[in-house]
Amino acid sequence: MFNKWGVGGENIKTEGNGKQGKDVKEVILEETTARPAADTHSTQANINTILKGSKLTGDINVTCDLELSGDVEGNIRSAQDSNILIKGTCKGNIETTGGSVDIDGELISGNITAGSNVKISGKFNGGEVKAKGKVYVNGEFNGKLEGNEIEIGPNAIGKGELFYKEYISISKGAKVEVQISRVQEGLKVVASTPENKTTDIRTPSKEKSAAN
Repeated sequence: MFNKWGVGGENIKTEGNGKQGKDVKEVILEETTARPAADTHSTQANINTILKGSKLTGDINVTCDLELSGDVEGNIRSAQDSNILIKGTCKGNIETTGGSVDIDGELISGNITAGSNVKISGKFNGGEVKAKGKVYVNGEFNGKLEGNEIEIGPNAIGKGELFYKEYISISKGAKVEVQISRVQEGLKVVASTPENKTTDIRTPSKEKSAAN
């Protein structure tokens, strides 16, 4: 059960399941021993869940993992190693210092900054993604993606800019219009294989040398 959370600040508006919401500036979800509110339910320790049907207006700060199935108009931030899962919709920025971000629903007009990995299986529309780890996309995207490793899955659809440090792969079947750039030396060529069905990504300089 969710047994650790807290709400602080004075600026959140809650609708849907949270019928007693009021205007406040910020929601703080953290490890405490308080009982969860009407629109927040916990399924396991140290994870906060905002249920489907809930609507929040205001910024959210978390110190543990967050699963959002409702709708939020505001920024979600964590200075901890918190993992953030978006199953509903979020209109704002998402930032976690050491955790991962998973977009299974939709992020609208916002940026993602993650200390670990970012996975987009839903929709990412307009903004930029910066991950210290891997960026995996197998949904819809429109914007800039930057990570140590970038993998575009076979069901990906979108356009934008891809910036990678170590290596990049684009699977067969992906429908993307992208500009690819390397942000550090030492490109690792990802060869096409029957198992992962990825395209062969090479630098322009290597292609020119091969042509000569």
